Amino acid sequence: MKRLALLYLFSLIAACVTLTALGQQKTTADKILPISPQVKKGKLPNGITYYIRKNTEPKNRAELRLVVHAGSILENDNQVGLAHFTEHMSFNGTKNFAKNELINFLEKNGVQFGADLNAYTSFDETVYMLQLPTDSPEVFKKGFQIVEDWAHNVSFDNTEIDKERGVVIEEWRLGLGAAERMRSKYFPVILKGSRYSVRSPIGTKANLDTFKYETIKKFYKDWYRPDLEAVIVVGDVNVDEVEKMIKDHFSSIPKRTEERPRVKYGVPSHKDTYVSILTDPEQQYNVLQVYYMQPSIPEATTENGYRNDIIRELFNEMVNDRLEEISQKPDAPFLQGYSNYGKFLGDKDALSLYAVAKNGESVAKSTETLLTENERVRKYGFTSTELERAKKSVLSNMENAYNERDKTRSSELVQELIDNYLDNEPIPGIEYEYGLYQKFLPGIKLQEVNSIIKQWIKPTDRDVVVLAPESDKSKLISEKEMLALLNKPIENLKPYEDKVSNSPLLVKEPTPGTITNEKKYDAIGTTVWTLSNGARVILKPTNFKNDEVQFSAISPGGTSLYSNADYLSANLAAPVTYYGGLGNMDIQSLQKELAGKQVNVEPGITALNQGFTGSSTPKDLGTAFQLMYGYFTEPRKDTNMFKVLQQQLVVSLTNKGKDPSSVFSDSVQYIMSDYNPRSKPLSLDRLGELSLDKSYSIYKDRYADADDFIFTFVGNFSLDSIKPFVEKYLASLPTQGRKETWKDVGIRAPKGIINKVIKKGQENKSSVRLSFTGMTTYSDIEATQLTQMCDALAIKLREVLREDQGGVYGVGVHGAISREPVNSYGITISFGCATENIDKLIGLTLDEIHNLKQNGAPQVNVDKAG
Repeated sequence: MKRLALLYLFSLIAACVTLTALGQQKTTADKILPISPQVKKGKLPNGITYYIRKNTEPKNRAELRLVVHAGSILENDNQVGLAHFTEHMSFNGTKNFAKNELINFLEKNGVQFGADLNAYTSFDETVYMLQLPTDSPEVFKKGFQIVEDWAHNVSFDNTEIDKERGVVIEEWRLGLGAAERMRSKYFPVILKGSRYSVRSPIGTKANLDTFKYETIKKFYKDWYRPDLEAVIVVGDVNVDEVEKMIKDHFSSIPKRTEERPRVKYGVPSHKDTYVSILTDPEQQYNVLQVYYMQPSIPEATTENGYRNDIIRELFNEMVNDRLEEISQKPDAPFLQGYSNYGKFLGDKDALSLYAVAKNGESVAKSTETLLTENERVRKYGFTSTELERAKKSVLSNMENAYNERDKTRSSELVQELIDNYLDNEPIPGIEYEYGLYQKFLPGIKLQEVNSIIKQWIKPTDRDVVVLAPESDKSKLISEKEMLALLNKPIENLKPYEDKVSNSPLLVKEPTPGTITNEKKYDAIGTTVWTLSNGARVILKPTNFKNDEVQFSAISPGGTSLYSNADYLSANLAAPVTYYGGLGNMDIQSLQKELAGKQVNVEPGITALNQGFTGSSTPKDLGTAFQLMYGYFTEPRKDTNMFKVLQQQLVVSLTNKGKDPSSVFSDSVQYIMSDYNPRSKPLSLDRLGELSLDKSYSIYKDRYADADDFIFTFVGNFSLDSIKPFVEKYLASLPTQGRKETWKDVGIRAPKGIINKVIKKGQENKSSVRLSFTGMTTYSDIEATQLTQMCDALAIKLREVLREDQGGVYGVGVHGAISREPVNSYGITISFGCATENIDKLIGLTLDEIHNLKQNGAPQVNVDKAG
């Protein structure tokens, strides 16, 4: 519904969890993983499972979830799409909340539809999400009534079903395009014989249009039942009181007997290699995916099993570091490459290889490179220096999670309880898990990590998917050639050489400056330092997070100070220089040097300013200051990385004009700038304007003068602890006393009424954007009121365009007032719809705007937006 969890195979790779076939060999010394003492888990006599955890971040809020272990995989042939449609109907009438009263009640009490009230449907589960205020007992208690109604009292009014058909079809329409067309072809190939290949959660338009009322009611009756449901509450609550509320609401749901068995479907094993090579006229990139399927290993239940998870995590970390290093070379066949072991689908795990090739001809070479690197690992393993970096990295991540244990948001904690219910993911708690990392990491040997890939690479249970632009069809590897490549012995391999720089992070240590003035603003807990070089530093120590400091720097100027001829080089000056590395270190050496540190510092040059954004832990704050100083004084120009960046741009632009959404967004941007040349979409013929020397020169110019920079630090630090870093690395920055400001280059919205129709794409799918712009005078109250007005209008348009007309899935209304370069406002209304409904829906939107101008927003919507 609001977020359909439709599973695309290429997104699986990024979402891999670290589970493999090491096995869980329980020994006499092994220990069962406990359930965290902070979690109360129970089961009612009727079979409903429940979890409760007290957590005070944020205060006076709680996350409620109803998890139903039933998704599209359980649909009958005449029910395709109805697991997801059932989720929609849960918001359109229940026993205690008729029609849209559920949404109306919650919005009146500050619960936002979409942000706080949501749901998703996937292959194997449906999850309902509700955030509630706990300082409002009435609303909190009503929330449990809502969740109970979802569990067994959804109304399925026939009229409401018919009204919702249009909404669900519009959600289906949003997914149309090259990705969906190709998915519908390769799923039946690589998932041959599996129910997953024919149970896409969104279903088919034909069935959504025509299913009978009783068909969806049967799905609900069959699968929404106590033994397949869990209630989860995480937040600022009294655990005992919540447990009583759960028992009061859910114990009375009758226990089912003689129900349909909840079958766990899988993906059949196969001896042959399944290959699907597909092209589409709207596909932008050449994407390669190779899967080595393995029987799924259950989640860890013991400490030794958890140790095996860590070993697999280290493997994934190291192999991907190697592939990233390859991608950062001009002669690499791919822009991105990944190799991970993790969960796949159903009863299968997979070693997944993934690459975005530079062109159609490079798909074969990309395949060969991925296979070669995995064979290099299989034959020679990793190095001791790689393992040490990986250990530092994974331990640093766990340490950060541990340090933030009392500041972790309830919305994050609730997910592992969902996973425990659905997949038996262990929930011993971050304290216990961090202890296991500290216990096991030092003793994990290189041979343990090196040996695991040998059981994964095999000629059976192997799948290959290639997705490419149609224009590259003649250049692609054939199925026969792909099979030959997969089976070809890889010879003449050499061990990986781990090149590590011995250079310090900074070539030259700075001579500290001083703090010349201090002003305190006690009302807002802020201190401002003026430095000896003229720079200013705003400091606000906070305890919102235990292990984080966020910072930024800003100075006026930006790309506005350069001519249109130099604009492209100026606009890309920051990434060009950033990817060059720092001092004597190229980007690869710098990444290795920073392994195990929770720090990020990134320069940026915008239209009107230049500066930095970043974050770090208090422990790594010194490194963050070094990086900032280095990016000011020791930027590095790298010809090879510039070539890589050029290649990335070429690949991104070659087929961009064939993608309807890219054409639409680029066109809108250009039109709304009144065709200013600086807003013209980048194209291949303009790449010649980009110069490494020019970008580097502009970057150095923008960061040559620190005296008009303002640095801001917010987070867990004290003035005493940060003062030495400020004096050494910021007060010492060079100055030229230029006192610059930005230049108004004349980018303005067009005047008058502009109507543009952009025709692109082969689906009956349209994107609509209405923009209203003008000049104004900025004030904080005006900006706030504009936001509230847009929120109120969004509610009204949702009611009209979605609920009444069934013509859209969602509608966005956004407004803001800008102060620079001139005071102006902009309001944008956007939605997707069927082409034949464009004029009608625009007309209804304009009617509501006219009504808003004449009569104001309905008070009920103003209250909801407030």
